[in-house]
Parts: sequence; structure tokens; C-alpha cells
Amino acid sequence: MSPSGTEPGDFVEFDMDLIEADRRQRLRDALNRARPILERETGVQLQLANDGNDLVLTTDGKIRFRASLAPDGRAIVTDLGSGDLL
Repeated sequence: MSPSGTEPGDFVEFDMDLIEADRRQRLRDALNRARPILERETGVQLQLANDGNDLVLTTDGKIRFRASLAPDGRAIVTDLGSGDLL
């Protein structure tokens, strides 16, 4: 993201809500692409849900995978299914 049409000393305002919405949409898209693969590997049906500010994949009402976005844009999916230990 780069501001355009500004002069040195101008105050540039970034819309953090828009940035956060874009981040969540990119993460949601990545999880929707990964969900069928994870379902085949685990043998369970997964649903995409919100958990506060995080996106999670759940099964039987319990969180199975928690997702986050790395600073470089990679989606990080953490498997919580083995004893809820990271």
C-alpha cells in the first residue's frame, strides 16, 4: 500500500478497518481452499467459524484448526486436534 498524490509533510491516513477486513478475507479464502484437503486428511467435516478476531475450523462444535496470517502473507493453520497442545 503506498499513498499517492501526497507532498512531503502531508499526513497520510490508512483505513485500518479496511486493512483488517482485507486480511480476514484473504485468510478466509485460504481456509476455504485448504478445508477439503484437511477434511480428507482428518476424515471429519469441518466448518469455518469466527472465534473472536480469529478464524477457526471446527468439528462437532469444537475448534480443530486455528488460522492466522504471517507478516509475509502466508496462512498459518495450527492443528489443535491432538490434545489441544500446540
